Amino acid sequence: MNFKDNQKTFKFMLSNFEIAEKKMPADFKSVHWDAFPNGYVDIIKNEKIWPRMLRNALTIGFNDALISHSNMRFQPGNSELWKEMKRGDFPDLIKEKNDKNVLAYISDQVKKLILSTDIEYVASNCIGKIGNPVMYQLNVKAENAKNYKINYNTHDVDDIYHSWFIVNQLNHLAQEYPLICEIGSGYGGLASKIKNQIKKSRIIIFDLPEVNAVQSYYLLNTFPEHKIFGYQDFLQYGSKILEEDFDFLVMPGWTANDLLRSKIVDAFINVRSMMEMNRSVIENYFKVIQSSLREDGVFVCINRYLKKVINQSNNIEINRFADYPFDTYWSPLYSFPSEIQPHIHLLIAKRESKIPIYPFKEILKTLRLNAYLGT
Repeated sequence: MNFKDNQKTFKFMLSNFEIAEKKMPADFKSVHWDAFPNGYVDIIKNEKIWPRMLRNALTIGFNDALISHSNMRFQPGNSELWKEMKRGDFPDLIKEKNDKNVLAYISDQVKKLILSTDIEYVASNCIGKIGNPVMYQLNVKAENAKNYKINYNTHDVDDIYHSWFIVNQLNHLAQEYPLICEIGSGYGGLASKIKNQIKKSRIIIFDLPEVNAVQSYYLLNTFPEHKIFGYQDFLQYGSKILEEDFDFLVMPGWTANDLLRSKIVDAFINVRSMMEMNRSVIENYFKVIQSSLREDGVFVCINRYLKKVINQSNNIEINRFADYPFDTYWSPLYSFPSEIQPHIHLLIAKRESKIPIYPFKEILKTLRLNAYLGT
């Protein structure tokens, strides 16, 4: 479905959320993410708050520009903070700061990003205006003496950095119609950058119903001419929806088992969300990845070395990158700490038809040495 009408956008968001909310398995949402308020339907209906969603609490928890507010909810006595901020009028939580120290820090971050990637790529993939993000405009003079205008946003730095590696890895598919699945997509920033670079790609997003609503708003407004499907469409067409010519398919995460067939996906992506999932959910996603990824397909896994989470029994559970349930049919293409977030590991692994000579599990063992960075 193509979207130009604002009413159609909110109807799409609302209908898909209401169905997904009723069908969500009891153990799918980890305690870490069980912080959305009841009555989220009313939040979707409040059209006034969505145009500024990248400044208000609609995206708290998956928008690094709001990281200081998000982290406050884990401090003693602040367990209700997230819920409180999601009530009422959703005021802006952040704004641009005219502070020399802040501007110096931003300039330094942009320089690091350019050194790690490519200035042309950075300048042409900066965040747009959807969601009214906090932005700082920087003029950067490159070695070729050309001046570039960079729109800096805290969260966008990570999306640009990660998309650079992903797009370069998938560039050979640019003239084809690759099927790319992102598990946990934030507000949709990374998926949009990949789509802009690999224009023929079909991208499936798996996430929580509340986050699906945010992703739908962002993508429908960023790509109003594109064909975007949701959960309701899947219930109508079943797995045959994969035969349709869509640009994005925004889905609740538990549908992956029913949607994806054997060896049809060209790439899976997970950036900083498996580390926050229940172990049972992680294990299920790996079953899906390892059965539906094509031979020579890739899995981009970017997560903390170690993350403590609270499980459904209210006990502390430790998610270690090194313990993710990879089977033996993998070989590494990239495996190194993130240059902009050293407590995060960036792994791009290729799916093999035969077991490689050097066991992949041995590579994972080496990551235990870096586990202290994740605490």
